[in-house]
Amino acid sequence: MSLIDTIMTRIAAPAPRRAYAFILAVFIVFLAQAAFLVSMIWDRAALLQSETEVTLAIEPVDPRDLFRGDYVILRYEISQLEEGKLPGDDGFEEGQDIHVCLEEQGAVWKPVSLHRAQPEGDGACILGLVDRIVAGRLLHITYGIESYFVPEGTGLALEHQRNEGRLTIRVALGENGEPAIKALLLDGEAIHEEPLF
Repeated sequence: MSLIDTIMTRIAAPAPRRAYAFILAVFIVFLAQAAFLVSMIWDRAALLQSETEVTLAIEPVDPRDLFRGDYVILRYEISQLEEGKLPGDDGFEEGQDIHVCLEEQGAVWKPVSLHRAQPEGDGACILGLVDRIVAGRLLHITYGIESYFVPEGTGLALEHQRNEGRLTIRVALGENGEPAIKALLLDGEAIHEEPLF
């Protein structure tokens, strides 16, 4: 075997190893991404199967953004709460988590107390974020459930029904109070239900 053949053999030999290492790296990246997606789907499905559910009243909202597809903008009675009118904690700041404890009153659940941390007990508390504070006491709170995508062609009709006060929403609450929309209700009857997957 000539010197050139020996050199060429040694140069060519590591190539399969590099190819194998590259394929293995791609496979590991694929598995990591797949695991991440499966965990997101699993977390959402587990939240929607939560036994703790509340029904929230919806307030009218205008205007509508026509460029984002068929969806309904949702604002709740619990989206604006005044500190001092409810027991619990006060002195909230913008950007701070807030736990709003709810109690069933008729067809919907109403706020009964405000807390910085999830209170102990079996009560239903929803986790929100203090978005802004007006006049030092009026808390504007977002819950991450402020819009709901609906089948094409139904959004405008639902917004009219929302503005008439006929829509409510059923929300599943996780152990930490994290909310997920479970169903959109018209006059108390479910008209759109969120699939588990």
